[in-house]
Amino acid sequence: MATKGPENTKEVGDPHQEIVPAQPKRKSMVSLTNAEAFIAEKKAKSKRTQKGKKEASGCDPEEVSTELTLLFDPYKIKKRLTQSDLSHLSRFLIGRDFVKSHFLRWMSEEMVRQVESGKGADVIVRDMDTCSEHRLVFVFWASSGCYVLKGGWIKEFVKRRGLAVGDEVGMYWEPSASKFHFSLLHKAN
Repeated sequence: MATKGPENTKEVGDPHQEIVPAQPKRKSMVSLTNAEAFIAEKKAKSKRTQKGKKEASGCDPEEVSTELTLLFDPYKIKKRLTQSDLSHLSRFLIGRDFVKSHFLRWMSEEMVRQVESGKGADVIVRDMDTCSEHRLVFVFWASSGCYVLKGGWIKEFVKRRGLAVGDEVGMYWEPSASKFHFSLLHKAN
């Protein structure tokens, strides 16, 4: 009969009966060797099975990359900065084809007219790395056949961020907010 003692312990059976530890059963050397062989064989089979599963699933720890890869990369325009982007001309050049396929098609008709007119449109460029917003002018330069961001590019981005030749930057247009998003993707140094 079991009863609870003052320290929440249980007693089982007759408390005066002597407890004798169970004697380990002796096995012959032959059966131990067979058991050890059986265990070793099971372990080897388990390792082969696990290795096969890892290889099949691509989860071999020696072959797993720790590099982060985005499934969706929002930066439609990626550019390595050149001396021209950082010079006294104070503008960031963006190729015509990229702008037409990734920016203009998402902008309002009025904004596209302003950009194409040569006068330019005031745009907000959000620096995603510093969470700051800057007003620049986005314009098409017929003389070069390129689109440019100007009117503060050097001060607001090049100097403030310490941009240099070879740095890779990314940009995309967010239609719902009507603004560019900018990020320094990779520093050259």
